[in-house]
Amino acid sequence: MNSHGSSGNNTSKYGKMKESSDNRKSPERPDSVSRESFYRQTLSDILTFSTRLTRNVDLTSLYRESTHLAQKILDLDFSTLMILSDDNRSLIIRDAIGFSESMINTFSLLEGQGLSTYVVTEKKAAVVEDFRVEKRFEVPPVVFQEGITSALSVPMMIGDKVFGVMIGHTRGRRVFTSEEIDLYLSIANQSAVAIKNVMHFESMQDSEKRFRALIDGAGDAVFLSDMEGQLVDVNSMACQSLGYSREELLRMSVFDVDPQARDLDTREKLWSNLAPAEHKTILSHHRRKDGTVFPVEIRIGLLPLHDRNYILGFARDISERQKAENEKQDLMRQLTQAQKMESVGTLAGGIAHDFNNILTPVFGYLQLAMLKAEDDSELQSDLGEVMKAAKRAGELVKQILAFSRSESGDHYPFQVHVVVKEVLQLLRASIPRSIEMKTDIDTHCGLVLADPTQIHQILMNLCTNAYHAMRDPGGVLHVSLIPLKIADGDRPENSNLEPGPYLKLEVSDTGHGIDPRLQERIFEPYFTTKVTGEGTGMGLSVVHGIVTAIGGHIEVRSEPGRGSTFRVYLPVISESRLEKGTLPEGHIPRGDETIILVDDEESVVEVEMAMLTRLGYNVQTFTAPLEALERFRADPDKYDLVITDMTMPKISGDALAREILALRADMPVILCTGFSDLIDEESAKSMGIRAYVTKPVIMRSFGQTVRDVLDQKTK
Repeated sequence: MNSHGSSGNNTSKYGKMKESSDNRKSPERPDSVSRESFYRQTLSDILTFSTRLTRNVDLTSLYRESTHLAQKILDLDFSTLMILSDDNRSLIIRDAIGFSESMINTFSLLEGQGLSTYVVTEKKAAVVEDFRVEKRFEVPPVVFQEGITSALSVPMMIGDKVFGVMIGHTRGRRVFTSEEIDLYLSIANQSAVAIKNVMHFESMQDSEKRFRALIDGAGDAVFLSDMEGQLVDVNSMACQSLGYSREELLRMSVFDVDPQARDLDTREKLWSNLAPAEHKTILSHHRRKDGTVFPVEIRIGLLPLHDRNYILGFARDISERQKAENEKQDLMRQLTQAQKMESVGTLAGGIAHDFNNILTPVFGYLQLAMLKAEDDSELQSDLGEVMKAAKRAGELVKQILAFSRSESGDHYPFQVHVVVKEVLQLLRASIPRSIEMKTDIDTHCGLVLADPTQIHQILMNLCTNAYHAMRDPGGVLHVSLIPLKIADGDRPENSNLEPGPYLKLEVSDTGHGIDPRLQERIFEPYFTTKVTGEGTGMGLSVVHGIVTAIGGHIEVRSEPGRGSTFRVYLPVISESRLEKGTLPEGHIPRGDETIILVDDEESVVEVEMAMLTRLGYNVQTFTAPLEALERFRADPDKYDLVITDMTMPKISGDALAREILALRADMPVILCTGFSDLIDEESAKSMGIRAYVTKPVIMRSFGQTVRDVLDQKTK
């Protein structure tokens, strides 16, 4: 074996070669002209090879270029190129000329005393002149199978590290000169650098592909710009969110996308303070290609690349987040408003309780006085006017409860036009003269089964909204009430009204109108376009709830700048639907039973006792509920009826009723209340209470209820 260079006894390829051991003769030494021509051709081939190496970016063809050049210049029968594995434990055959194609990409383990192992370990060339007599290296079987005799193996070096090995084989015995070895080393080293560069290039391409796939798969828009704001790269999400192609965006700057970035002071304060491995988060807005603007949260940082600094930004569309936050704030406002309304309801309940206790003796003594007065006398007329005022006071309490606690009153047949005229009369005094009121009220619209207080509330709300829409500079408020019949084919839009007779209440104004985008929301709870302090957003939602509850329908027609019209459809009831047993005005049923009457308000006890006594009943009164219970417990069979207030000290009315019913299960009990959020008519009846009466009590209805309960007992 000869290492680089060869023994002086061997003849160079460029001199006359001695006869080989297999009796084949080597070529004659070339003359000076041929030798010079050979050198020129060799240099030309190497130059061409070097040029092609710098341009070749395909590893497979680069391997072949290297092995082919070595075969050509060194006149080899076999040319093999192997690359050292990443763990430096084996060589991978990347190209092999002369051998079977199946050898490519196979491994040669760096173990034992093989030729390749020696070259890698010693980092220098090695020559085998004749494998048949070679004793220093382990010879693989393929050498003899292919009839190989000689070999030249050189390391592919990058700096001081072995990158791979190139091996040339000949079938005939060959002596490789130092010039040939140097030439082979040059080819190997050039090939190593070129292959390494292409590998690095491919690795960069792979990294770029992975990076591109990563940022294109990101849910955020990614922007890379230079320090002047010119965009140099974007991902697909950026294109999708803005509506531009990638080519269009790369011709644009950050300022085209983010108008807020145009502010020089803001940009300098933000960008000048950035440092590598740090980031800042800002809120801004991006403008799409169609001109629309949407909110974004941008995370920006400094990215050094190729000795230059760039700005890398990740922008996230936060439209949905802001919408959710706005909805959350709306819900919080609604909760706050609901809590306020609950507080108002609690306050209103207390006021109603006390006020109804005050009104009960007013009503009671008025009715007693009217019974004593002569018919058609001047006193009777005066008392009638007082009664009207007292009734309005009672209705006012009902309005407060209906609005603040969404409580429904008693439904009974009544003429709506009476309520409408009353509301309009009240409104005329409060609406400025700059607003003209026009009315068209048909007094023959029929009866509606509803709570008059709620109809009053509907009209007041609609008229108040109309007035607010015309405060400046004024306008016309028109209220109409007409009967109509609805057939199958002419139902109002979006309604489920059954065919039949209806009453149409219409309120229109000439105000600023309602934006079409808002019209579908005006009946939502807490939705309002009024400024703070002018509205709660509850008015129209309450109106909608009342109308729907009584089987009606409400609709709105409005155009910005041309006013609004609200139409309320209320079902008219037929005579057959009127409650049976309705007594003629003036008749109050009488009796002679014994009644226990309990109320902690002395004035209420006195007037209710006077009413019942006037109707013939024997009444025992108590202002202390526990005293009444003791009296009843002493003789339960003595009494025919118990009438008790709800809210009393020490024991409530429902608790008193339970104690009485425990003593005598068939005992009729009537519960009276000015207001209670603890019990209603349904729950009262479920515990055995026969009737539920709200204050202030009216003698006629009170007397009727007492008689009805007592008659139930006798059946």
